[in-house]
Amino acid sequence: MIVEFENTLNTPDAVRAFLKRLLDDALADAVLTAFASPHSPLPMPTLMIDSQLLDRAVPLAPAAPLNTARMAARVLSKDIGKRIAVVLRPCEIRALIEMEKLSQCTLDPAILISMDCFGRMENDRYLELAATQDDPESAFYATPDLQEAVCPSCRACLRFIPENVDVTLCLAGQSDKKGVTLVSGSLKGEKVLKKLGGTSTDLPLGRQADIDRIMARRQTHREEMTTGAAARMADMAVFQQTIANCLNCYNCRVACPVCYCKECVFVTDVFAHRPEILMGRAMKKGAVKIPTDTTMFHLTRMAHIAHACVGCGQCSSVCPSSIPVADLFITVSEKVQEHYGYIPGQDPQRPWPFLVVETDKQVE
Repeated sequence: MIVEFENTLNTPDAVRAFLKRLLDDALADAVLTAFASPHSPLPMPTLMIDSQLLDRAVPLAPAAPLNTARMAARVLSKDIGKRIAVVLRPCEIRALIEMEKLSQCTLDPAILISMDCFGRMENDRYLELAATQDDPESAFYATPDLQEAVCPSCRACLRFIPENVDVTLCLAGQSDKKGVTLVSGSLKGEKVLKKLGGTSTDLPLGRQADIDRIMARRQTHREEMTTGAAARMADMAVFQQTIANCLNCYNCRVACPVCYCKECVFVTDVFAHRPEILMGRAMKKGAVKIPTDTTMFHLTRMAHIAHACVGCGQCSSVCPSSIPVADLFITVSEKVQEHYGYIPGQDPQRPWPFLVVETDKQVE
């Protein structure tokens, strides 16, 4: 089902009107979306029940200080009998689906809403934009140069069109018209749009051309990124040079939406080396770098989540040493996922490849 909604408003205002209607018409009990507080224009995930507060919501803002899938999983950790409309980027939707496979959340009470994603800026760049623009959302979608100012992982993302959502907000091909085109992607989404009303329509005429243009540009960026990352991992010595400035802060692990272990081995006694261990290593080698085990940390993370990495780039964004962690992980993940024929978030029913044993032998 495809409807045109609020064609007298600009697109960001039309999206806000859509979310307000979900609450006002009791189609949802709450909305989880990006919200700019009175204290900062930087949008943060916010669970909203008062529809009037949605006037300050910025679901289309080209910024995401964290992968909101982690926050959505908390809200959806169990079904409490409330319908929650969750507005996420495509990479966040895919991460949330992977988290449901790990029993970290349930999507039964969720109305999943996503948008054609033009990418996100790093926090400082977005704050600069917000300081000069009263409406940074509209400015971003109307300005191709700003769309090139998104973070490297977004410039290299090829899966920017939502999958497995209840409602898609069509932004590709939308720049020359008002309102927003809403597309249902499930029976749940179709029921929402029918109750919502709106004018039945077709997809925006320029949508596919816009998607093709974005895809071509991103394929070029992705080839450049993966080529550079592969060179940084050409051998162990080069890889260790790449991560040499790692502080073992584990920010990348905390920011990763699919780094799922409740207790990470790297914050247990296994790697809290006693003084005699450190002295023994120093005596054997002449010196020992502290913090230790930096290389093992990154290799272990690759082994743990390469099959489920959604390429959101938050690991690089939070790195205080500016290590291109996302470039490395996206490059490795591309190969691992290709090997298993597994795309995280594409098939909610397909189990993780590491949890399945396949054989062509017949059992008698």
